[in-house]
Amino acid sequence: MTNGYWLYSTVDSGLRACLAEEFTSAHVLNLRGNQRTQGERSRREGGKIFGQGSRAPVAISVLVRNPDAGHEGCRILYHDIGDYLTRERKLEILRETGSIMGVDGWQEIEPDRHDDWIGQRDEAFETFFPVGTKEAKAGRADDAVFRLYSRGLATSRDAYLYNFSFEACADNARRVVKNYRNALRDWTQAGREPADVDAIAERHSSHVRWDAQLKDNLRRERQVDFSIDHIRAIQYRPFVKQRCYVDYMLVNRKYQLDSIFPADNSENKAICLPGVGGRKPFGILMVNGMLDLYLVEASQCFPRHRYAHREGSDLLNERARLERIDNITDTALGAFRTRYNDPEVTKDAIFDYVYGVLHAPDYRARFADDLSKTLPRIPFAPDFHAFAEAGRGLAELHLGYETGPEYPLVPETADTSGQLPGRLFGTRSMRLVGEGDSVLVVNDRLRLSGIPADAHRYEVNGRSPLGWFIDRYRITTDKESGITNDPNAWFADEAAFIAAVRRIVHLSVETARIVDGLPPALEG
Repeated sequence: MTNGYWLYSTVDSGLRACLAEEFTSAHVLNLRGNQRTQGERSRREGGKIFGQGSRAPVAISVLVRNPDAGHEGCRILYHDIGDYLTRERKLEILRETGSIMGVDGWQEIEPDRHDDWIGQRDEAFETFFPVGTKEAKAGRADDAVFRLYSRGLATSRDAYLYNFSFEACADNARRVVKNYRNALRDWTQAGREPADVDAIAERHSSHVRWDAQLKDNLRRERQVDFSIDHIRAIQYRPFVKQRCYVDYMLVNRKYQLDSIFPADNSENKAICLPGVGGRKPFGILMVNGMLDLYLVEASQCFPRHRYAHREGSDLLNERARLERIDNITDTALGAFRTRYNDPEVTKDAIFDYVYGVLHAPDYRARFADDLSKTLPRIPFAPDFHAFAEAGRGLAELHLGYETGPEYPLVPETADTSGQLPGRLFGTRSMRLVGEGDSVLVVNDRLRLSGIPADAHRYEVNGRSPLGWFIDRYRITTDKESGITNDPNAWFADEAAFIAAVRRIVHLSVETARIVDGLPPALEG
């Protein structure tokens, strides 16, 4: 083209090019195919345009400079090829259309006040009550449901600090501490020259991954000692825990977690939400212990209570030093009581209500674009008590996934020579087979059948609970460190594992049932 060009790009790149290069018009055809997503959102994106060589979404942008244009700025016409299309069908559509003139349904788009071009936010969302704000978190305002919120634990050294096995976790942590202490010795002996830090870290990196934070601790000569008491069970992924060596000197970021779960037995619970800008479908999960940053995508957790040090307390008694404080604001309590004309509404009920209403299908569907770009805002549903009751039920299921009721799956076993007694998992992951993914193949000897379709409907962070089991419970070896993480250490025996899967299926089915029974969350 003399006065323009066309390109393959993402939608965002095409739109930026329209403006940055001062084009007068553009046609942007979104071919989708974003496979950096999961679950239903991934299925809607459809086939990858360039086959196995691509995971990013692709758009065709035709950009034109026309000095005779009768309008100001860049006129942008947009078309989405559609949901659930295979790669072959998308290419067939392109052959059938032939050119931009053959595409029906071009939509002229303009950015909204948030500078969103597509997936524009719903103005009604702004009328709801914020779940959390930076001002409330800093103590400068009382304008949100929760005062304190925090991201999850970020180690930057997962392979070294996380493990299913308590013994392996302890052994790996001892080596990390030894590497750090040896580096600290060299740092002090070398005269503390800034240029020496990288060289010293490299010399003592056989059992630790150094990052800027750990090197900064080295410069500051911060001390570290191994203690078995630092090993905690962390909610690593949805419905999958691992042991972690939680020494705040060795992890990358603890954020505000020591104010939420200061100890392994801290009495608290928190609603965990995706961070802003996530690529996965919106999903939430309640926890009652420390969580990893990627429990849900870039997790932000909103606790029922927070902990602070009590003034004048016994410094030798850590438990006595901590005071548990309500984390739901009085402003939120007043707003809910006023809205529902009910002085008996409690902060516990509000906490349950938030968990319930954030599962509401009509709320998630209408405000999907808002939820991908900002923290949730809480609507006042017509029936407060229905959502509070649903939230309590969901919390009981999700917090009790290790001890709750079991769905009656049928174990099918076969004697196979070479099968090691008591070992469930190998390097190959488990898999689902059968019509409707009704059978879980655990290994060559064990299968669990009778999985209902409803077990696959409930998803969090892009997968069903059973999907997370299949993804995480397999032997892996980290390429950088050579450390093996063996989930055979997590379950006492085969019977304990079968019970765990049955419980996961039960909570999935019951979650789907509760969500199906929710009333509308939105007026009208």
